[in-house]
Amino acid sequence: MNAIFDKIKNRSAYTSETSELELENAPEEIVIAKTIEEDAFIPAENKTQPIANTKTHFETLIEKEIEVMLQFNVRKGKKITSDIGSLVETKKLSHKIVLHEMLKDAVHPATPKSIHYVNQYRDKLNSRVVLLRIKIFRQFIVIAIISALLSGLGYGIIELGLFTDEFIFTDTALFTINQLYTIAAAFFGIMLYFIPKLIKQVDNSTLTTHKIPFYWMAVLLGSISAIILINTKVFAPYLIDDTLLHNLFIAAVCGLAADILYGNIQAVAQL
Repeated sequence: MNAIFDKIKNRSAYTSETSELELENAPEEIVIAKTIEEDAFIPAENKTQPIANTKTHFETLIEKEIEVMLQFNVRKGKKITSDIGSLVETKKLSHKIVLHEMLKDAVHPATPKSIHYVNQYRDKLNSRVVLLRIKIFRQFIVIAIISALLSGLGYGIIELGLFTDEFIFTDTALFTINQLYTIAAAFFGIMLYFIPKLIKQVDNSTLTTHKIPFYWMAVLLGSISAIILINTKVFAPYLIDDTLLHNLFIAAVCGLAADILYGNIQAVAQL
């Protein structure tokens, strides 16, 4: 009876039939070391993309103009205040706007636009402006050279009579030479006024492409005024005897008057 009970007990559901050897050879539990990302099964077009740190066109323009004005201050040896220095490395747009306004006051009468325009004509080292690269300056030099040669030739024929022994000039020829002499002297005197003004504007970086038409209008008006005043000899009694110097002085004065007139017109037009 006891033998039968033991046999039934060994076959009981509470007794495991797995041997210790089988337990030792059982496969190990598989552990996933790398976690699956939450959005692994989300389509790429539906995933949230990182926000790019883009700048607006306005902010980029502000930064470029700030750099241009800072370089101008350093090149000219102008004082950079501590307020400007503290804002140079700022990242906030509101601070950049404040810095821009402070630099505009520091570089006045130059502007970011005029500084950038003049910088186009600097040498490779960016240290000096090559004046002959500027088209209007080359044109002024050509006009000055031609008018100086014609003025000298006219002065020699009309005032000094250097060629009267070799050539016989008719009244018409003398009139034509005299008018060419007057026109040349007027343009030469105008160039004597405007070339230094142009050089000064380039040196101060106040020249812009919008001022080029103003120069030509002022040269034209000044030359016409000088030609009229020279022919009418309005100021002849009050000037010295040398007629060439008379003409040059009158032309320079007319250039000054045209500069003032067109300067005021330009200022009013910009209001």
